[in-house]
Amino acid sequence: MKKYVYILFASLGLLASCEEDLVIYDGETSQTYGRFGSNIVDLPVVFDSSADTTIPVQLSTLSESDRTVSVEVVSTGSENEANPDQYSFTDQVVVPAGSYSGDLIFTGIDNGIEIGETKTVTLQITDISGDAEANLDGLSATTISMFQVCPVDTDFFIGDYELTTTAAGIFGSTVFPQGVVTIEQGASSNDARSFTAQIYPDLGSFGPLQFDFTLVCGTVVVAGGQVTGVGCAGSSTSIGPRNATGGYAADDDSVLVIDFADDEGGASCGAQANASITLTKV
Repeated sequence: MKKYVYILFASLGLLASCEEDLVIYDGETSQTYGRFGSNIVDLPVVFDSSADTTIPVQLSTLSESDRTVSVEVVSTGSENEANPDQYSFTDQVVVPAGSYSGDLIFTGIDNGIEIGETKTVTLQITDISGDAEANLDGLSATTISMFQVCPVDTDFFIGDYELTTTAAGIFGSTVFPQGVVTIEQGASSNDARSFTAQIYPDLGSFGPLQFDFTLVCGTVVVAGGQVTGVGCAGSSTSIGPRNATGGYAADDDSVLVIDFADDEGGASCGAQANASITLTKV
């Protein structure tokens, strides 16, 4: 039986507005396109050590023979770009015969990464060998963000905390309600934490947001691109990191200060607000 794969590539403009317009992509005979399984990867790196992450490299077709996908580092011009001695990766990824994907192993190395600093590496697919029909136009890129972490106990900053706003968000409003929130273990790493609270209580009756952050060697790294579902002119604000990183005492989980950007870059409502909250153990 012939297999069909439905693949959405933004660069192809295959955006279906109704069922009649749906594009069916033949995974056995069509032209091959390549992409990474994720275009943004956060990689916590333990102090004075290294950390690995696996990034799927995906092709849109099947082949009866192995194919090799070449990957290289590309510069974005960012001041936070990592040095070559702060990472390594498999630049030749094998996609086995009869498979749509192979694994790229990326290693982040704490070689001069400072506390509270984020180092980025952008990788791009440059070639798909073993496939004469490969399309190399608009091949995707992925950016890995590395930051230093110090291991913390599993019960560190877990439980009920009193939330107080010390710097407001957009339009001078509180981003989260004042009161008790419950901090829980986050999904991304042992050092990740999160709490769920209503967003923008001063501006309306909006739904809750899971606010994600990571404890990093006495500082707090707020995850970027946390979409609130509330915004201006039909777009949503997002919460993310700012130039200040908040902090806590490494041996005391009674008080936690979190600095973050509300409406990152002013993308929705025109001006980023540098907000801050303090969480005090109940």
